[in-house]
Amino acid sequence: MVQPAVRAARRFPWRFFFQMVLIGIFGSAGVVFGLVQWLRSDLPSPEKLTAIETPVKTTVYDARGKVLHEFYRENRSVVPLKNIPRHLVNATLSTEDRNFYKHWGVDLWGVGRAVVTDVMHMRRAQGGSTITQQLARNLFNMYEKSFTRKLKELVLAIDLERTYSKDQILELYFNQIYFGEGAYGVESAAKTYFGKPLAELTLPECALIAGIPANPTVYSPRRKPAAAQARRAKVLRNMLATKAITQVEFDRAMAAPLGVTATRYTNDRAAYFVEMVRLNLDEKYGSNAVYEGGLKVYTTLDADLQVLCDKALERQISQLELDMKLKRTRTAYETALKDGKIAMGSRPPYLQGAVVALDPRTGAVRALSGGRDWNESNFNRAVQALRQPGSSFKPFVYAAALDNGFKPTDVIVDEPVTFPGAEGKPYEPQNYDRKFRGPITLRYALQESVNIPAIKLLRKVGTSLVASYARRMGIKSTLGQNLSLALGSSEVNLLELTSAYSVLANRGVRNEPVYILRVVDKDGRELERSTARPYEVLSEATAAVMTSMLESVMDHGTGFPARAAGFTIPAAGKTGTMDEYMDAWFVGYVPNLAVGVWVGYDEKKPIGAGMTGARAALPIWTEIMMGATRGKPVEDFPMPSGTLTRLVCAETGMLATDQCPSPSNEMYEEGAEPTEYCNTHPGRPLDPTTRVFGRPDSLEAVPREFDAKPGKEEIHI
Repeated sequence: MVQPAVRAARRFPWRFFFQMVLIGIFGSAGVVFGLVQWLRSDLPSPEKLTAIETPVKTTVYDARGKVLHEFYRENRSVVPLKNIPRHLVNATLSTEDRNFYKHWGVDLWGVGRAVVTDVMHMRRAQGGSTITQQLARNLFNMYEKSFTRKLKELVLAIDLERTYSKDQILELYFNQIYFGEGAYGVESAAKTYFGKPLAELTLPECALIAGIPANPTVYSPRRKPAAAQARRAKVLRNMLATKAITQVEFDRAMAAPLGVTATRYTNDRAAYFVEMVRLNLDEKYGSNAVYEGGLKVYTTLDADLQVLCDKALERQISQLELDMKLKRTRTAYETALKDGKIAMGSRPPYLQGAVVALDPRTGAVRALSGGRDWNESNFNRAVQALRQPGSSFKPFVYAAALDNGFKPTDVIVDEPVTFPGAEGKPYEPQNYDRKFRGPITLRYALQESVNIPAIKLLRKVGTSLVASYARRMGIKSTLGQNLSLALGSSEVNLLELTSAYSVLANRGVRNEPVYILRVVDKDGRELERSTARPYEVLSEATAAVMTSMLESVMDHGTGFPARAAGFTIPAAGKTGTMDEYMDAWFVGYVPNLAVGVWVGYDEKKPIGAGMTGARAALPIWTEIMMGATRGKPVEDFPMPSGTLTRLVCAETGMLATDQCPSPSNEMYEEGAEPTEYCNTHPGRPLDPTTRVFGRPDSLEAVPREFDAKPGKEEIHI
């Protein structure tokens, strides 16, 4: 007899039941699949996931490999996982995701613990996000607090786990996560908080950094050190609990100070120069490459020389402000800014200046100061300001003349002259001191910066020829075709003027100014490399004679204050002063360095009475040159083969006697040197190979011996 239970089982619709279960399973799967597909509708595609590229900052280096500046939208340097300190890895895993290497993107046990903890505390006390979920949230800016966002984060985390290995995900995390104060990634965090590379972090420093991402504002070690220390302690306890550190290591780390630097790490130097680099890169590669492409840019800048230039510029101009008792000083401007009396961004009314330093042999820009303070004025006076160079333009007149048959000993008469001028008005140029010297040599005229002989010489060789020589040597600005060109009436910028003088220092060979040596992308591929293209624009003999004449400017003429200040190594240069003391210049060089200085107001107005190039600009040049050459071997200018020097009377060009008031050293081709002694100033003949140094009208003694070639006698006058 069939039992009742058996009969009941036979009557139960098992087939229908299983059909409904299957329908339920497939229906649920379909719902889940549809939900996932819906969630994925605005999530990154698999192709995008496999091509994740973290934005990387571009780094600019000086000539010695020192970091000058970093361009970024997010301050980030990417480092491989193998270069991340083990303590930092363990600190992060023990605190953020202990099951990282076991789960598949979502830690169900972690989520469960978080839910229980939240219920017990009756608030959201503990998160359950894995490192993969945090990475997904950061990579794709998923910060909205909603249930839908959380589901999308889970789906994306699972996709990341399917696309990348665990180590790849961990490396992406360490390079992506935000650590506060503008630092993205662990390398930037190490520099931001401790001012040192990631590899040098200690255990307590690793623990501090590992704890910050949970809430960079709350755990900021500079703004909230107590909260940061408590967070570090929690990380260290987690490391001890997971046996990542020993009890001894734990105790020592707990006792260590936070060790955060007082001020945030900065590498901003040579701001005007760096801006030139940025503009160049932006034009060639675009702003995305500059701010996110991870370029490495190697430049020509000498960071130590740049510091020297910046300090000399500021110190000497500040002294001028004191000496002239100016009211509109930089200090007054900064005080007004602080008090809110003026707005930041207005062009500073105080006295300004600019400096350019070049290597004549390569054209490399070694230093460039476009003003006294980039933060107060972004206007780059070294390259953007067009100003009249005054007498610092005269060397182009003399170079054109020498290259076309004239000699330094040729005599020209300094006398009142009148030329036809514009609109029928006569042009009557004057000398600076309103005096006329009568017959003088070309060397003496340049040495003393006498105007009339320069204008006469320009008229003899022609304005178009002089302009062509100036352009060949490096002047790119428009030059006027009139006699006032000899006195620097056509505007130029400091970089091109200094570059043109470099031709004389480099024996007649020109190199275009260059400031970027090499650019490399983040994968190490070289994008560009600077190649020198020197070309001769003056004969070696002409360049050597011009250098000799400009040495006379330093040794006996308007550049002599540099000698009186103690700068005594062989050098050549020229002052420049515009009418009413509106612009002050000095450009000069030693064999391996050319430096140009400009001083003036942005508004074209007088600097002050007596503010010549020798008074306002030369002291800056002198301080820079003394610092740049200190402790280095003295190098003299090379003489072309087949030439020699003779000590002659600067007024007559004949061999000098002890009665000649202005003896100077003159260069000649062998066989063309003078053989007779001066008959205008009869006296005891001097050794014609003697090198003379000094000014007869100088009231200051030369403080130390002049470095002459061995075997040469020197005379200080």
